[in-house]
Amino acid sequence: MSRIRKINPSMNSGQALRYGRGTMLTKKQLIDGFGQIGIKNGDTVIVHTSYKSLGGVEGGADAVIDAFIELAGVDGTVMFPAFNFQSWTETHYFDVLETPSKMGMITEIARLRPNAKRTPHPIYSFSVLGKRADEFSKADDVEAYGPNSAFALFHKINGTIVSIGLDFNSTFSMHHYIEYNVGCDYRHVKEFAGIYLGYDRVPKIKMHSMFVRNNERVKTYIVPGMNELLAAGVIREVQVGAAKVHHSTANEFYDNMSVIVREHPEKLHYIEEPKY
Repeated sequence: MSRIRKINPSMNSGQALRYGRGTMLTKKQLIDGFGQIGIKNGDTVIVHTSYKSLGGVEGGADAVIDAFIELAGVDGTVMFPAFNFQSWTETHYFDVLETPSKMGMITEIARLRPNAKRTPHPIYSFSVLGKRADEFSKADDVEAYGPNSAFALFHKINGTIVSIGLDFNSTFSMHHYIEYNVGCDYRHVKEFAGIYLGYDRVPKIKMHSMFVRNNERVKTYIVPGMNELLAAGVIREVQVGAAKVHHSTANEFYDNMSVIVREHPEKLHYIEEPKY
């Protein structure tokens, strides 16, 4: 098991000035910072992001995207969540080219890049840049976490999960894929139908599903489980600018989170008491 890299877990005032209120991060500093993760040519990376957590970047969100593309190299693939929960479940319409990402500025800018391809699921989609973009654009499954989903392909090739400046309860969406595949009693599959406009530009009526909470009293709260994996070195932490950046490989995360799902599901959710 890998050791946690202990890199400046708390910044002093000088670092805060440099990264938060003073000099903006350059792309080289981003590459050096994210390079601590160990991303190499040919890797596939999912990047969950909070742009503002970095404390200011020269070149804006594009510089963050480009830093990961350079690290993953000409044979690599970089994926950004382009999730939109309302489009399919509420308005019952999804356009693979036009439906916006609701996952923040970086993810929407990545989606709009001319060479980006989007994975097909209308709720849990990713914008994909790089070598495997076409392959991921064909990872089509009715269920968001099924065997032909983008999550399953990412797991199969043992990609790297990266989370920039996010609270543990707002990131590492692969944990739902693990809950689905391991099995849990606090979620169930729910189907949603709608009008689907794919790359062929032919509207179709389709049905897709996702693994939803059993009811509103079930509250997702994975922080205890994630902290346990951080302490064990399954999830590792580096500092980039003002942001704490967490990362893990898909295999390590799946194998270790599976144990928590099976044996300690209370570390991933709680049941809210009824209100009278």
